[in-house]
Amino acid sequence: MQTMGIGTGDMIAVARALGDETRARVVGMLGVRALCVCELMAVLCLSQATVSDHVRILVDAGLLTASKQSYWTVYSVRQDLPLETLQFLSRLAEQVQMAFPGDRTRLTDTPVFFCRTDFTDRPAPHPRTLHRKS
Repeated sequence: MQTMGIGTGDMIAVARALGDETRARVVGMLGVRALCVCELMAVLCLSQATVSDHVRILVDAGLLTASKQSYWTVYSVRQDLPLETLQFLSRLAEQVQMAFPGDRTRLTDTPVFFCRTDFTDRPAPHPRTLHRKS
């Protein structure tokens, strides 16, 4: 992997992205493990649209990576960031987890990829049949 060069403009985008409390909380949760938007929604008690907007800003700032797993996109902190940035994000995650202990509790109580279990526990849809009018 190539190391992302963070110039002055990029550092401004990073500072803007992390300047929001909710986005800092997202980074804090991603410091624990990779998560999908559904899991972040459960932890942060926010709507899907709100969480997606915050995640998009973090991705655009170059802090997160996204990987597709079936229907879901899983986000994690980029590991190819400069060492100083990774250290800063690690300290930020620690501080966020201390400031918002409920987030960590909700994350622990939420099954891993619980949105997937909801999906797989649903009964398979019945095949649609076409009915012709006589």
